[in-house]
Amino acid sequence: MGGRIASLALGRRSRWIVIAAWVVLGLALAPLQPRLQTIASDESETFFTRGADSTQVDRLLDTRFPEGGDATAVIAFVAKEGSIFERTPDIAPYVERICASEALPALKGVASPDGVMCGEIGHALAPTTGPSSLSSDNPETMALYTVVNGRDDTESVAADVATLRGMLPGPDGHPVASYVTGQAGFDADRSAAVEGLDGTLLAITGVLVLVLMLLTYRSPLIAALMLGVVAIAYLIATGLVYGLVQAELTTVSGQSTAILIVLMFGAGTDYCLLIVSRFRDELRGDDVETAMRRAATRTGPAIFASGGIVVAAMLVLSLADYNATREMGPLLALGIVVMMACGLTLLPALLAVFGRRAFWPANLKRDSPSLGSWTRIGHLVRRRPLALTVICLAILGAGALGNLEGRGYLDLSEQYRTEPESVAGQELIRERFDPAGRVAPVDVITDAGVALPVQNALAQAPGVATADTDSDAGDLISLQVLLDLDPFSTEAMDQIPRLRASAREAAGGETALVGGVTATNHDNLEALGADAVLIVPLVLAVILVILIVLLRSLVAPLYVIGTVVLSFAFALGASSLLFTHVLGQPDSDPTLAIFAFIFLVALGVDDNIFLMTRIREERRRGLSNTDAVISGLERTGGVITSAGLILAGTFAALMALDLEALYQVGFTVTLGLLVDAFLVRTFLVPSIALLLRQ
Repeated sequence: MGGRIASLALGRRSRWIVIAAWVVLGLALAPLQPRLQTIASDESETFFTRGADSTQVDRLLDTRFPEGGDATAVIAFVAKEGSIFERTPDIAPYVERICASEALPALKGVASPDGVMCGEIGHALAPTTGPSSLSSDNPETMALYTVVNGRDDTESVAADVATLRGMLPGPDGHPVASYVTGQAGFDADRSAAVEGLDGTLLAITGVLVLVLMLLTYRSPLIAALMLGVVAIAYLIATGLVYGLVQAELTTVSGQSTAILIVLMFGAGTDYCLLIVSRFRDELRGDDVETAMRRAATRTGPAIFASGGIVVAAMLVLSLADYNATREMGPLLALGIVVMMACGLTLLPALLAVFGRRAFWPANLKRDSPSLGSWTRIGHLVRRRPLALTVICLAILGAGALGNLEGRGYLDLSEQYRTEPESVAGQELIRERFDPAGRVAPVDVITDAGVALPVQNALAQAPGVATADTDSDAGDLISLQVLLDLDPFSTEAMDQIPRLRASAREAAGGETALVGGVTATNHDNLEALGADAVLIVPLVLAVILVILIVLLRSLVAPLYVIGTVVLSFAFALGASSLLFTHVLGQPDSDPTLAIFAFIFLVALGVDDNIFLMTRIREERRRGLSNTDAVISGLERTGGVITSAGLILAGTFAALMALDLEALYQVGFTVTLGLLVDAFLVRTFLVPSIALLLRQ
């Protein structure tokens, strides 16, 4: 089917229509890309679990309670020397400046340890005994001030926090320093981290792909053509995603748009490389038009099948309960669909127009293919398939053993590679204030009629420092529970089921929901575990069925999937060892394993298809199984390895970002793709094919 699609774009008139249609559509949708990036910077709905108690609590607090539309920032003033009380005269002018500022049009009020400094910021139901706003050290070195603004959209929060920081002495101030933290500070810093993310990734990825393609083909025109095709597909995909978001058919986050870039540029370049490489080979024996038709006919089915596998794997993600995983699936699938359509029509049309000139200044000599070192690799595989299989399996198995060493999960202080002001301030609060749970309270929402027994039950629960009323929404009451544990620790997350059991028992069948950061982390981990149990076998089953249909074999699909899964296990285990013992980061993002699995398995099978379809083609020419495997390896080794290198390079671009989660995904997937390209695809798969004679 892919070959027929490509052939339709090669007519003398149709090629120009195809080129004009794609270029016009790309230019028309290009202005929507920055708008999508702006929307994606709001990740307020991303890191929650569908239907979880914590998600319900977050939405009820936003929609039902009077302060739900407010954004609360905490200013932590720190005395560099002596007691914070001695610095009250230094602090007062800053607070007065904030209260009088016209740059904060939605300011509702400012509260200090002594009470409200200006405005009105009390909740509808104030706590009977609130936690102290002074640090627990002696003498007290920190005081917390609360600033409430009446607008909580991400753009406004980022602007208000920036205004506040501009009025204050900052972390380097003397004799008193300041840190703007709290939920508003976190949201602003997260927004800043993802705001320029797409532009950074596009620049890094574009340059990287261009350089690697220049090194591969030594032709500036062919490199520009391939990069242009991928760029047009990306602009169209982002325009379509923007339309879906505006129609409220999906959500989008900075994480999703970042991975969309690397996936489209990586996989798209792979598809382009396969077509260009086959076109170059065919040009050595045919005229331009015949060569292009033969190249399109022979590469189209492989591209269509490999892209279909990636699309199918991404769509399975839409079954996840974790929002960040679920929203990513359809968006990435859409990107690959657009990329396939563009690669199978626009690129062949462009190559048909430029012909041999596309490879200038290279001189394509007829009937003189150069296989270089791949002939020697083919001879090695032919002579030593068993030894190579054992060596490869030993290397992959050794790396996979790293998965036996458990890793913790990134907490708030580890989310960024460069610590932002909000995290630095929150760490100081964690160190100097009691109880430990002060930095992230547990929010509880209950029916008004059972609020008191629920409060009493939670106050007596193990691990709880205080439980107090917080706000009143008429028929609902919110409570705030402070744990005596680090709220980001595994021990604190383990407390959540017990707190929920206590609250529900005390509520006697009435509403009693437990949320907050600790509960959200607990629910997300539970959802990720359940999602993995559902998604992993489904993805493997879908890929297996597609491979069986494509390769018309039962044995080959099994060892293809087995080797790809093994390379995933190696990448995850080896990266775990490197992060823990070399890079000094023993914790990981909880989404790392599922994201690495999806990308490494889907994209690994992707390149396997290119190899296996070429082997089948050689068999149809009358070669024996052994000769067909070696010929397929020699003829596709260069392009598949180049494609793997470019794909790995695009994912490596994620390592240039400041978000630790994306850095770890980039590192792990890059490692897996390199091992897949240079070890699994080059030696292991051909060796197994020879041993099994399939």
